[in-house]
Amino acid sequence: MLAMAEPIIHHRNPEFREVLARVNENLRYLFCTTHPVLTLACSGTGGVESTFVSLFSAGDRVISVNGGKFGERWVKMPKTYGLKVHEVTVEWGKAPTAGQIREALTAAPDAKAVYLTHSETSTGTATDVKTLAQVIREASDALVCVDGITAVGAHELRFDEWGIDVCVTGSQKGLMIPPGLAFVALSDRAIRSTETSTLPKFYFDLRKALKSYQDNDTRGRRPSRSSSASIGHSP
Repeated sequence: MLAMAEPIIHHRNPEFREVLARVNENLRYLFCTTHPVLTLACSGTGGVESTFVSLFSAGDRVISVNGGKFGERWVKMPKTYGLKVHEVTVEWGKAPTAGQIREALTAAPDAKAVYLTHSETSTGTATDVKTLAQVIREASDALVCVDGITAVGAHELRFDEWGIDVCVTGSQKGLMIPPGLAFVALSDRAIRSTETSTLPKFYFDLRKALKSYQDNDTRGRRPSRSSSASIGHSP
């Protein structure tokens, strides 16, 4: 609270970019990954929505595990964008089993991704992501996508070691900082998927977020006067 009471560092200030670089590195430590962890100004749900619109194209199929209120979202949300969803329904309070995931992959062999909820907020149920990620990897080429919104910082999660491709968390859960930020970790396979996605997107375009990440900047940076002139715009 004392830190929040201090004067705000403007997000185009060089001092802020030093902070951002440190945060980006610490986020990789948090997720146990060498891959990028992007910061978005939105809720955890916004972070998950960014993965649906940035990794897939209309007509692609995904497998979504529905075992609670938030699992329901990962069934409804992709349908909104024209994705086909193979739903794995699990009784509230129970976690999906390896057998259920294998059955889903057999029933939907063309699935581009499997969405798991690591810790279902509405029930407190934890999923064995490590085991299920291994099952998905062994049985398919589907991306392993994890809703880690109430798990990261509270449950063990090893992004690289477990073979996860996408993991999203929110600032106000296990990290215990003010709400309003989502963090999205992406593997190389997930990044390659962003390059072929054709779904409509603007604010939640992870390709743009990746470019800003590489530039150690935040989204929406305006071009300088000199760069504006160089691309044919008036200063």
